[in-house]
Amino acid sequence: MSDQPLVWQMESLRRGTEGWEAQQALMDTSSRELGSASASALPPSVQGAATTFLSRWAGYAGESAAIAQGFVGALRATSDDYTTTDDATDRQFSDLDARLGSRR
Repeated sequence: MSDQPLVWQMESLRRGTEGWEAQQALMDTSSRELGSASASALPPSVQGAATTFLSRWAGYAGESAAIAQGFVGALRATSDDYTTTDDATDRQFSDLDARLGSRR
């Protein structure tokens, strides 16, 4: 268990999630742009190789976007778990406090 307060851990989690969201967006854009790029301006002798290159790298960028999306989902799920657990603990302490009544 960390000595950091939960607030700081949640902030780190939020920043990490935003970083992975940005990475996903960049990879989506790269995949789209590489996939739509044309090799027609190149000499005919290299157009086949260039088309293969663009196609493969569009695929790699798409795979990277999917991986980043997986991390985003996992980080959001972790954040939801933290929030749910924190809220449940808060309710339990409130219930305990209510049971003590005004005589504490």
